[in-house]
Order: sequence, then structure tokens, then C-alpha cells
Amino acid sequence: MGFRPAPGIRGREIQMTIVSRQGWRIVAGAVALTAMMAPALAQDVTTIRVLNWQPGGPDYWAQLVAAFEKANPDVKVELETVPFDRYPSVQGPYIATKSGPDVMENNAGLELFDRRSAYVQLPEDVLAAAGDLITYSGGCLNYDTTQPCYGLPFGYQGNVMYYNKAVLTEAGLDAANPPKTWDEMDAACTAVKAIGKTCLAHGMTGVFPAYWNFPEVARNFLTEDDMRAIMVGKLPWTDPKMVSILEAMASIGTTRGWINSSSPSISMLPDGADIFQSGNAAFASTIIADAVNWAAFGAALGDENVGAMSWPVLVADAPLAHSFSGTESSVFGVTPWSTKQEAGFKFVKFVAGVENANLLASVAGGISLNRNVDPNALPKSQALAQIQEIIKKPTLHVGVLLSGQEADALARGWQEVTLGTITVADWTAQMQTALEESPSKAQ
Repeated sequence: MGFRPAPGIRGREIQMTIVSRQGWRIVAGAVALTAMMAPALAQDVTTIRVLNWQPGGPDYWAQLVAAFEKANPDVKVELETVPFDRYPSVQGPYIATKSGPDVMENNAGLELFDRRSAYVQLPEDVLAAAGDLITYSGGCLNYDTTQPCYGLPFGYQGNVMYYNKAVLTEAGLDAANPPKTWDEMDAACTAVKAIGKTCLAHGMTGVFPAYWNFPEVARNFLTEDDMRAIMVGKLPWTDPKMVSILEAMASIGTTRGWINSSSPSISMLPDGADIFQSGNAAFASTIIADAVNWAAFGAALGDENVGAMSWPVLVADAPLAHSFSGTESSVFGVTPWSTKQEAGFKFVKFVAGVENANLLASVAGGISLNRNVDPNALPKSQALAQIQEIIKKPTLHVGVLLSGQEADALARGWQEVTLGTITVADWTAQMQTALEESPSKAQ
């Protein structure tokens, strides 16, 4: 028997009904096919492992990963986070066995160069992202962007002078115009000490004070070519330029008397900073990010009282005297053993990109190198705004170019010459010996 229409139903309606039922069969088939394909689609999501020490803090990193995955739905990120002081002990076995994470964080500069076998040279399309960065040389061999580059920077670090406007005003100085030369700094210190306060809050113990402050003096005497010569051990400490740097550093605590008498026996972080945060000093020389920075000082003294400035200029016509000695705090690169390098490069580009720059600023209060960072994303801090302007004229950070032996001798010698137990000539000889004993700079 064939199909018979029910009474009152016309043939066209019957035809539509049949077509409709056929359509439902098609839809049902599509649903079934989609269900069958779902596992395959899930497999198209690539998961990459990222080894890091979470600079900026876990809250910021949670938002970074979420933002990256939203922008790249085909890539998922698994973080392997270890404390900074344990990082080499975790990273080392991965490098030795040529296995492990797809992306790794690394300190920029010499440390990265030494470990470049663990990183893939960045392809041109990834390097194109560096066009938005103020600098990225710390991710490139010998700090030279014309040579192979192995990573893009996460953030930036360097040293500035912070100043307390209230103390400057109390000393009869113009708080809106802090010292721009060493002579002006001399005059400011005389006025500040006359009201019974410390001029430059400072500590010298450990390597960090010399590491951060040496470049601020050195750029008055060195060119970038000189700095590259230091990196490979080609500029001796007996060179007149190098002697002039040590003489100027020595004068800070001797003939010029800028610093507190306790400086040789206390640390820059945090003891020297504590003097400044207490309101008992006009200036503090310390880093722009991490533990002691504009945020900590603003919280202690009131943001309206805290400013940031470059170190005063000693030699006005020196090529780099008006530049900022900074260094990429860390970089991210892709490992050669990764089977997911394309996804890894997406992450590296995102870390250096403007979206993450805005996150770094707004969530972590970090200093991004991306020149397109939204000013509205920056915390409302005058000191931070000043720092953002200071870093726009970067030069190499010569502190990171020293060998371990040189860095130790620099720190120890600065203490001793400030205490008067050695002369600058003695210090120079110690530095030259350290250079000659540096395996990384053996000639």
C-alpha cells in the first residue's frame, strides 16, 4: 500500500512534511557526525609547557595565561614554576638531557648567551614583534640585534635615583627641579645635611649595589663599543677611562660625601631603602622594579612626595651620559627539543606584546619595554610616569657584562675604598687581577 493523505490534507502539505522529515534526518546525521568529530577537534588544541619563576606574581600570571589562551584558543599553557633561587637546578637537567619544557624563561645577557644551545634562534616573523620594543638586545648574542636572537623580553630593570620632595623642600631646594649634574648634587647634599638628614640613602654590602650603580657612573666615560670590549675582556681596568670610573665611584663616599656613614656595612636592599622610606633621606639609588621601587616608596611616603630621576650627569658631553643603563630582566625563548615550536613562538610574541604590557603594568606594576603600553594601564604614580620617560633612551647595562670575579672585586673594593682601607690605585689593581682570573674572559 502506498501513502495516503489524511482527509483535508493537500498534496503540497504532504510534500512539505516529507521534505521536513528528510531534513530532520539530515540534521540528525550532522549532529551525529559532529559528536564523532569532537574528540578529533579536541586533539587540535596544543598544550605547551612553560618553565618560569613567575616574575610579577601568581595573580598576574594567572591573568597572562588566561589572556593568551583567549587570544589563542588552539593553545593551552601548563606552567612549571620554581623559585628564582632554585631555577638553575631545575633548568640544568632539562638542558643536559635535551628534554622538558617547550618555552623557558632565562635571565637576559651573558647567562642566556651561555645557554643558547637550549634555545631556538627566533625566526623573522617573531623578531618582527620586537619592532614595538624599546630594546630587546639582551635576548641577542653579544647584545647585538644584528646577531642571532634567542628570546624576547618580559620586562625591564635598571637603576634610578628616587627623591623625597618634602625633604628637598625642607632643605630649601626646588623639589620640582632635582639635581641634574654632579655639581648640583654636591650642592643639594650640602643643604640636606645642614638640616640633619642623609643625602643619598645607600648600602654597599653584597654585589648588587656596585652592580646597579657602576653603570650609572660608567656611562659618563664609556661608549657602547667600550662596553662590548669589557664584555669580552678587551678593555683593561688600567685604561684611563676605567680608572676615571673607579675614582668617581670612590668620591661618592669620600670627598663628595653623598652617602650615609653606615653604607659600607648595610645592604642596598633593603637597609638603604629603609632609610629613605623613613623620611630621613633626600635621595635613594635603587632599582625600578621588584622588591624596592616606586610603589614601596609611594606607600611609605605618599606618592605625591616621591619622584624618580636619572643619575646626575658628570661629563655632560659624553655620548651616553644622558642615556639610561637598563637591562632586560628576563626573556622567554623556545627550546630546540620542543615538538610544538610554532605554539611556543606564539607565547613568546604574546609576552612581548602590548596586551601583556598592559597587564604587566596594571596588575603587577611592572615596567614593560613595549612602547605602545596604554598610559591608562599604568598605576597612577608620578615616579612611575617619570621612569617610563627615563627608559626611552636606553643603553647597555655594563654591570651585566662583568664576570663574577670582576663583580665581586668591584663590590668589595667599593666598600674598602669608602672605608679608607685601600686607595683607588689598589682597587684598580684588584679589578685588573679579577679580569685576568676570569675564565669567561680568558684571552
